Amino acid sequence: MTRRWITLLALVAPAVAQRRDGRFGRDPGKIRETLPDGRSRTLITLKNDADKSREDMARVVDLATELQQEIEKNEFHTVDLGSVRKAEEILKLVKRVKARLSRQQ
Repeated sequence: MTRRWITLLALVAPAVAQRRDGRFGRDPGKIRETLPDGRSRTLITLKNDADKSREDMARVVDLATELQQEIEKNEFHTVDLGSVRKAEEILKLVKRVKARLSRQQ
């Protein structure tokens, strides 16, 4: 190799190494784990997720009891479109809660 290539590699190699590590373009010391008032960002996020999960699960329970009552009072072997939509909303809420719980682990 010529001296020019060696110089070029010496200049480019650190940038390539940083890019592989995922640190390209940002200083690791600048990432803040705490908010300016001293509270932990992670703990606040987990608390907010837990509160949202409680609200969503309360809504799931309400929808499930409504759906159960509609199915029980129905004399035919069919369900109306409103019941199907309630079941879809239950599934949507449960998927949201599951995603939040898996993010907490």
